[in-house]
Amino acid sequence: MGVNLKPLIERNTVTIKKLKGQIITVDAPNVLHQFLSTIRKPDGSLLTDSDGNVTSHLVGLFYRTVRLMNEFSIKPVYVFDGEMPLLKKGVIEERLKIRKEAEERSVQAREAGNIEKALREAVRSIHLNEQMLKDAERLLRLLGLPTVQAPGEAEAQCAYMTRDREVYAMNSRDYDSLLFGAEKLLRHLTISTKENVEIIILEDFLKHHGITLEQLVDMGILIGTDYNDGVFGVGPKTSLKLIKQYDRIENIPKKYIERLDVEFRDVRRLFLEPPTTSDYELKFRDKDKEGLLSFLCEERGFPKDRVLNNLTK
Repeated sequence: MGVNLKPLIERNTVTIKKLKGQIITVDAPNVLHQFLSTIRKPDGSLLTDSDGNVTSHLVGLFYRTVRLMNEFSIKPVYVFDGEMPLLKKGVIEERLKIRKEAEERSVQAREAGNIEKALREAVRSIHLNEQMLKDAERLLRLLGLPTVQAPGEAEAQCAYMTRDREVYAMNSRDYDSLLFGAEKLLRHLTISTKENVEIIILEDFLKHHGITLEQLVDMGILIGTDYNDGVFGVGPKTSLKLIKQYDRIENIPKKYIERLDVEFRDVRRLFLEPPTTSDYELKFRDKDKEGLLSFLCEERGFPKDRVLNNLTK
């Protein structure tokens, strides 16, 4: 989900050639959710192996990552979530409830032969379980890629790592990455990418609107984030106007502050002071071809010819 900053974004792009050889941090749960929502059977159910293990996310992760590495010489570093902030646990619990209900509706629709509704509800029921995450990390290690375990949110850790001189940018579809201080944010970096990728440079964005990172975070709180619902009726443009006029949330009219659903200072702190770690290594190794064939083909039922073909491209 994330904060809605789209109306304030001036779209700029970077060529794929510019990304050649660059290290890019990736919010792993973010992309894995995308694969689970898009890679499915015609009836809306997830792809699985013969033992019932979900493979939709592995299909997307393998083919996307190998192409980024082989064709574009990009070096992705996938970051996984640690402990969720208390403020977000309520959001997650509510999402789990919604997903469970959607899953039940999807099964009912499939049994009734309503494939369109089954697919729609199936997408809403997406949930990453522990086995899916373990499989994803195992695949990435076999591809020779470093993975990072964030102490908190993967998105915050990805943003933190953009301050590392070895890291060019982070890749995520969510604008929340900017509130976490990502120096460069790449959006829509996919295997269907032909030439250019959308890029947002935080310093340029802040300078263009005449605001600071702290003020951007306050804008996000007014709009609504994964930690709070925001103020009803306050969108990106109104939040920018309020913060530029009053400098920070503490100074805006009380009628807005009273409509915030949580203590805004707690949300502000989560963006400006999230738990992160500098204890990571950016070491890239050769692909373990035999290990990949064993895991993907023998254990998870991938077609051997296609896996080999993608590994040798």
